[in-house]
Amino acid sequence: MQLRLLFAGSFGLAVAAAAAAAGDATAFNLRQLVDIAQRDNKDLQAARYAVDIGRARLIQAGLLPNPRLDLSGRSDSAFKNEGEYSRSAAVSQQFPIAGRILRQKDVARVDVALAQAEVEEAERKLAGDVAANVYRLLVIDRQIQSRDKLIGIEEKLAKATRDRLKAAEVSELDVNTVQLDLQRLSQERALLLSQGQSLRVALNTLIGRPASAALSVDEPMPEAETLPSREQLQAQAFRSRPDLRSALLGADRAQAEKALAKAQRWEDWSLGLGLEQDRLAIEGAPPQGSDRALGLSLSIPLPVFNRNQGLIAEAEASAGQAKARIDALRLGIAGEIASAHTEAANLQQSVNQYRQELLPVSERNVQLAQKGYGEGLVSVLEVVQAQRQLADLNTAYLNTLDQYLQALVRLRTASGEYVASASSGPAADNDKKEH
Repeated sequence: MQLRLLFAGSFGLAVAAAAAAAGDATAFNLRQLVDIAQRDNKDLQAARYAVDIGRARLIQAGLLPNPRLDLSGRSDSAFKNEGEYSRSAAVSQQFPIAGRILRQKDVARVDVALAQAEVEEAERKLAGDVAANVYRLLVIDRQIQSRDKLIGIEEKLAKATRDRLKAAEVSELDVNTVQLDLQRLSQERALLLSQGQSLRVALNTLIGRPASAALSVDEPMPEAETLPSREQLQAQAFRSRPDLRSALLGADRAQAEKALAKAQRWEDWSLGLGLEQDRLAIEGAPPQGSDRALGLSLSIPLPVFNRNQGLIAEAEASAGQAKARIDALRLGIAGEIASAHTEAANLQQSVNQYRQELLPVSERNVQLAQKGYGEGLVSVLEVVQAQRQLADLNTAYLNTLDQYLQALVRLRTASGEYVASASSGPAADNDKKEH
């Protein structure tokens, strides 16, 4: 199962932090997680049986009605008992004469294709949900990494401040200020760990594993890249989106239903072949012998009152409804891609500004403040302020990065990039057997 995942980059430190937090967890990349989800997700496994159900209905749609055996008999033994009787046996078979069975099979074939498209649509959405959780988890791991770095800086500052307090170079207020800021960072880190654990539970549920199973993610953080144009993404979506294919198949099904309704205007003809034996008793005449006869019958229903006018009109209305849904879905897909593309492009600019301008300046300010504090040129409050500014900027940057990644996932999901080339499960297994 191949997915066109074109993300690149490096994120080794966050991966190491995730692995340490997860203990003995096995690390998975995004492609592996999507494959596992499409194989083991319980809702998806249930949805795949719809394809098997459709195939079973296709088999049923191609079957002729069963023949009928008609037996009858009469006798006068309960009355005059003159030996009169009549017995007959007949076999009849209904035959479609207007292509009803072929039209039923056409409808059933479209239903199988619709079921397959619905499974692929579920796979597309599931892959998008997995990708969204994976990148959110990576951002949280990076936030934890950032807090660890700031906690290390604060601990060094706290030690230096306590040493200077013993030398009467600073006041107890300075020591308390640094300690409070250190505790604030520790609380933020604990909250992030809790959020990461919740995400791992959600991700385990999506991929069909127990909620408490150990899990870590080994996926590079996407680099800022030039986004394809909206026109390219829309064309790709129109080619590959399963929900659009379902809408197109809905129009095909309406046409097949109309053809079936027209074929059913002529009900099945019934052809019968029978054998009859009887004996008559004539008063005053010698006993009569038995008579045998071979009969042939043909029953033709006449479409006088019921010519399936309502079903034909319903199929025509369904065809119009299907075309309207196709137009609405195309418009919705174009709008979905345009919205996600604009959001991703704008957030990408913000992410780049944080990386290239804001964060380097803030890190330089922290270095200058720490150096000045060591030389007695600045107060501890100024150092704490510089470090808090860096922490706030880093938090804002990572929140913006998270929003960018979520917009990128929505864009890729909307364009159909997460559509799998093949399905797995009961339906796919049947395909392999047939071929």
